[in-house]
Amino acid sequence: MKPIRLNSWVAFQQSWRGIAHQPLLLAFSLVALGTHLSGWALFAGGERVDSGVLAALLRLGGIALYGGSLIWMIEGFTLAGLAIAREQTIHWQELSPSECRHSGRLSLYLAYLAGALLAVALITGLIWSLVLLLLPGLSAAPALLGLIAALAVVISQLFGPCLVLDTRLRGTALFRQGVWLLEHHGPGLLLLCSGLVGLLLIPLLIGLVAEALVSGLGLLATLVALVGVLPLLTTTVTGAYVQLRPELQNNPGEVTASLKQSDR
Repeated sequence: MKPIRLNSWVAFQQSWRGIAHQPLLLAFSLVALGTHLSGWALFAGGERVDSGVLAALLRLGGIALYGGSLIWMIEGFTLAGLAIAREQTIHWQELSPSECRHSGRLSLYLAYLAGALLAVALITGLIWSLVLLLLPGLSAAPALLGLIAALAVVISQLFGPCLVLDTRLRGTALFRQGVWLLEHHGPGLLLLCSGLVGLLLIPLLIGLVAEALVSGLGLLATLVALVGVLPLLTTTVTGAYVQLRPELQNNPGEVTASLKQSDR
């Protein structure tokens, strides 16, 4: 099979058209982001009460709402993005929290990802301490290498949620597939991530302009822009994943069987 070239621009265009034809995704973005921020507000509210018991309850409730809404957002956006990339219609019922059938696997995957990043940070800190002791002049090198390693982990796992929903891979198998993608599509993934960072900067720039025009309007403008940017960003990722899926099906190993099983 001829190698597939990842085309970020095509994925972005497909995402834009899909959202234009399915504005329901914007409503989902508004509700999910609002729920997510409510968890943060609930946790912050624990700092403002005098009762220790009430403060603990508010913080626990905030953490639960924050974490639960994060999983809901990831699954909902990924499911909607896969549907858009396949030119399918998405319904609100499919995006409701009661339909989160992959929350356990997504939570486990995010825990693995957090563990991998923590391991990179710990190893970087250890190497930095040794270099600082033995070769102080090169003390910046471990920090730079650690940053590159962390970025490599994040970029390699860009399609992790897509693989969780689209295959039956678990644990380290998901990470191995991400590494395979980075090895074979490194330049394309870097270009895709650069575009995603650019999209993430849009709400920030809009917020800065709004704050400069009207004092106090910056945060609201940023959040409103984020409601529109989030679905565009996530469905661009899923669109890119669907481009590479045919190649994944021909990739020797457990991912091939997993993808074929998910098609049945």
